[in-house]
Amino acid sequence: MQTGKSTVKDIFDGTRIFNVPIYQRAYSWEKEDNLRDFLSDIVNQHPDRSYFLGSFLFHINGNRNEFLVIDIVDGQQRLTTFVIFINILIQKLIKKSSNLVSDRTKRIFVKDDDVFKLETANEDSAFLHNIILSQTKAKDPKISTLSQRLLLEAKEYFEKELEKYDLTVLEKIYKTSTNADVLLYVVDEINTATQIFELLNDRGKKLTDLESIKSFLMYNAGLASNNPDQIIKNIQLDFAEIYRILEKFELNDRDVLRYHTIAFEDCPADYQEKPKEFIRNKIIKLVNAEKSKTLAINEIQNYSTRLKNSFAIYSQIQEEKDKRTELSQLFMIGRIAPFYPALMLIYKEQKDTFDKLLHLINRFTFRASLVGLRSNGESYLYTKLRNNEDVVALVERFTTDNWWNINHRALEVLEYDNYYEWLSKNSVRYILFSYENKMRNVKGFPLLGMREYFTKIEREKLSIEHISAQRAKNVEYDDEFIEKYKHSIGNLVIDYVASNSSKGNQNTKDKLQDFNLSPLMSQNEIDETKCDWGNVDSIKIFIKDRENKLKTFIKDHFQLNTDFHTDIDTLNSRSSP
Repeated sequence: MQTGKSTVKDIFDGTRIFNVPIYQRAYSWEKEDNLRDFLSDIVNQHPDRSYFLGSFLFHINGNRNEFLVIDIVDGQQRLTTFVIFINILIQKLIKKSSNLVSDRTKRIFVKDDDVFKLETANEDSAFLHNIILSQTKAKDPKISTLSQRLLLEAKEYFEKELEKYDLTVLEKIYKTSTNADVLLYVVDEINTATQIFELLNDRGKKLTDLESIKSFLMYNAGLASNNPDQIIKNIQLDFAEIYRILEKFELNDRDVLRYHTIAFEDCPADYQEKPKEFIRNKIIKLVNAEKSKTLAINEIQNYSTRLKNSFAIYSQIQEEKDKRTELSQLFMIGRIAPFYPALMLIYKEQKDTFDKLLHLINRFTFRASLVGLRSNGESYLYTKLRNNEDVVALVERFTTDNWWNINHRALEVLEYDNYYEWLSKNSVRYILFSYENKMRNVKGFPLLGMREYFTKIEREKLSIEHISAQRAKNVEYDDEFIEKYKHSIGNLVIDYVASNSSKGNQNTKDKLQDFNLSPLMSQNEIDETKCDWGNVDSIKIFIKDRENKLKTFIKDHFQLNTDFHTDIDTLNSRSSP
């Protein structure tokens, strides 16, 4: 195998195993954005022209028995997709008795005896072999990563689409794909591979910022060091861990890069939104100065490790969101993103202060969500981070010093008659959810948590139920009721989507049995106050009484009626969910 123009059938000559190295990102191609175009390009290729599959950068990485092992440095997404595609295409051609393929064809492209021709160095390898490239269809395969789901979707997509074509078209597709041109860059030194990769991707190939930083670090290690292989290997291991974290938590790598830069890099304000440019400029200056080569090598290695540590810290915070009450509350309130840099810094350097910071952020973000405040104080917060100043004290001041008049505005919102339409749905749901947990705590029942709040099971999702339905049967609402009572917090209760749908517009009298049998304590208490559910005046009295009770709860639970300069130790003692 040599650098230059080749064809698919030449690179799959039966003697090679293609390996996706551990430092590469897991499979990420999606049907809408990638697979449709991949298949459409092959199917619609003009018969008089060769199809171009793409360019590939291969690193020859030794032998395994009689096979040559080739690491895919660039092009792993496309080559993985091709192997999944060609495996299904061969099976369909064999089934239709095509003369173009045989069992030998499968040995060349997919599997020779017990050896698969494509493997990955991450945890997806067994899934790829046993589920995706297997000829037997697995029943309800266990999927543990996003990449495994995407691999399975690719297999199912090609199975479905190729089933639409007759033998003639399938044979045309086979000839087009196996005779396709490829452009190869083949190296036997990883240092050379990183240089080619950087040059290739500087010429228009789109990478994520994280992928670009990885290639940039490895490339510049080769420029700064006379013996860069060990440095490059360490960078690869750091990024291998980063990619596993990204895969596990389905993260946006650009977000975490930004959080890291704000929290841990000595970065000017102008570069906070441009982490790639920041580190490139910093390292290029060191590499280009002859006397700074040692500093450049140290910075390349240290940056890679710092970045890995930040992704690990971010993942640890994700791991704890079900366990730490204050952290769970912040996710439920829903304004966590602006505070990630501060949270990551405090988690790493002052972990004993982490819960205090969470408590203060929750006090602020609940008020901010309630009043619809656009600012989260990021500019002040990030300035403190850049100057290595006390971010915990700053967040405390947001509420104790009543920034943006937030405390008084929150008290004004509290008195609204119409919570359902004037407040965000998440704010209302979170208030009712918190009230439900207060009831459960009083009655000794297990508290609801993150899993219940964010469940993806459709029937178990939480919604907001009108106790007296918006168009309740057998009751005539007057204008006053519609304006002041219908959407009052006193007429709202947390419910499950399935249960809410089943109640419809029933009169509350007809819903009482459901309320009494509900697993939600806040629904059980509805029947404790007697009400004539056919009489609008009686319903008004019920709603007003319950409204007063809930508004008192909100003031107490969220500390809206406290002295804003109350000692922080007293505030921290109020930690009920």
